[in-house]
Amino acid sequence: MSIDPRLMERRREVAEDRARRNIGRLIRFLIVVGVLGALVWLLLSPLLSVKEVTTTGIASSATHNALVEAGVVAGTPMILIRAERIAAVLEQDPWVREARVDLDWPNRVLVRIEERVPIAWVETADGWERRAVDGVAIPSADEPDDSMPWIHFTDLAASEAGGSRDVLGALEFADALPSELRSGTRVRVEANTELWAEVLGFQVRLGRPIEMRAKALSLHALLREQPPTGSTLTLIAPTHPAISPPGTEVEGQDDQP
Repeated sequence: MSIDPRLMERRREVAEDRARRNIGRLIRFLIVVGVLGALVWLLLSPLLSVKEVTTTGIASSATHNALVEAGVVAGTPMILIRAERIAAVLEQDPWVREARVDLDWPNRVLVRIEERVPIAWVETADGWERRAVDGVAIPSADEPDDSMPWIHFTDLAASEAGGSRDVLGALEFADALPSELRSGTRVRVEANTELWAEVLGFQVRLGRPIEMRAKALSLHALLREQPPTGSTLTLIAPTHPAISPPGTEVEGQDDQP
């Protein structure tokens, strides 16, 4: 049985058209693969890899070591560095209050560190630690020195001190004191209700842990007036301080709202 030549020609044209379409798809696929491959190569190439890590604000923290351990070093492809994750890793160091990591394309990483500063020695039921104004314990020796104020909360566990309003208030007070008043200053809590301090030999009634910076500034101004030795200074209301000479009963005052 013979086949109509026209039908044969039509079949040949359909087969050729299908082949052309398949070749066209293959070429487009190869182009896409080639472009993606070139893009991946570019992103992982030395052209877009770290050449410089610029750091600022590092004094006491182990940020440099942490960056090396996290792979933020020369030669690491920039695309592999997750800035927010790296910042979170750096902030695990108790010295680091805040870390910011920025990618400065094509090949530089900027690391900005804000470190904590020890404000006072804090004694808890677990011993002595240096703490920053936000209550975080900073690595230190086991025994205090006279370079900073001493804060006594021996009925409080170290794990609770960082969130204690009294401890945070005492730290805020210590942080606001002028440098000449910090050495030798002692802060304590009495009857679990009031903060008291000893500054330059004066007993200072601070009351509840509110307006602590204002109380520190008020104390500084009060001491300039050279109150009688042995006086008790009451700063419960920092805008209305009171001086009780030796032998005078300290009058109670209510904290300001």
